[in-house]
Amino acid sequence: MKTTPHDPNARKQERIAYILIVIVLAIYGFRDSEAAEMLIRAVKEAFTILFQ
Repeated sequence: MKTTPHDPNARKQERIAYILIVIVLAIYGFRDSEAAEMLIRAVKEAFTILFQ
Protein backbone atom coordinates (compact mmCIF):
# COMPACT_ATOMS: atom_id res chain seq x y z
CA MET A 1 0.00 0.00 0.00
CA LYS A 2 1.41 3.35 -1.03
CA THR A 3 1.29 6.06 1.63
CA THR A 4 0.64 9.66 0.74
CA PRO A 5 0.92 12.80 2.85
CA HIS A 6 -2.87 12.83 3.16
CA ASP A 7 -3.05 9.25 4.39
CA PRO A 8 -4.11 9.29 8.08
CA ASN A 9 -1.65 6.50 8.83
CA ALA A 10 1.24 8.53 7.38
CA ARG A 11 0.27 11.59 9.43
CA LYS A 12 0.19 9.45 12.58
CA GLN A 13 3.69 8.17 11.80
CA GLU A 14 4.92 11.75 11.27
CA ARG A 15 3.54 12.84 14.62
CA ILE A 16 5.02 9.83 16.41
CA ALA A 17 8.43 10.60 14.87
CA TYR A 18 8.13 14.26 15.93
CA ILE A 19 7.18 13.33 19.49
CA LEU A 20 10.03 10.83 19.78
CA ILE A 21 12.57 13.37 18.52
CA VAL A 22 11.34 16.00 20.98
CA ILE A 23 11.48 13.48 23.86
CA VAL A 24 15.06 12.52 22.98
CA LEU A 25 16.04 16.19 22.80
CA ALA A 26 14.32 16.89 26.12
CA ILE A 27 16.34 14.11 27.72
CA TYR A 28 19.47 15.57 26.12
CA GLY A 29 18.42 18.88 27.68
CA PHE A 30 19.32 17.52 31.11
CA ARG A 31 22.92 17.44 29.92
CA ASP A 32 23.10 20.61 27.79
CA SER A 33 19.94 22.70 28.06
CA GLU A 34 20.98 25.53 25.72
CA ALA A 35 21.86 23.20 22.85
CA ALA A 36 18.72 21.14 23.37
CA GLU A 37 16.56 24.26 23.28
CA MET A 38 18.04 25.34 19.95
CA LEU A 39 17.66 21.82 18.51
CA ILE A 40 14.04 21.56 19.64
CA ARG A 41 13.27 24.90 17.98
CA ALA A 42 14.95 23.76 14.75
CA VAL A 43 13.04 20.45 14.75
CA LYS A 44 9.79 22.28 15.47
CA GLU A 45 10.33 24.64 12.53
CA ALA A 46 11.34 21.79 10.20
CA PHE A 47 8.30 19.71 11.07
CA THR A 48 6.03 22.75 10.73
CA ILE A 49 7.23 23.12 7.15
CA LEU A 50 6.85 19.39 6.47
CA PHE A 51 3.33 19.18 7.96
CA GLN A 52 2.00 21.94 5.70
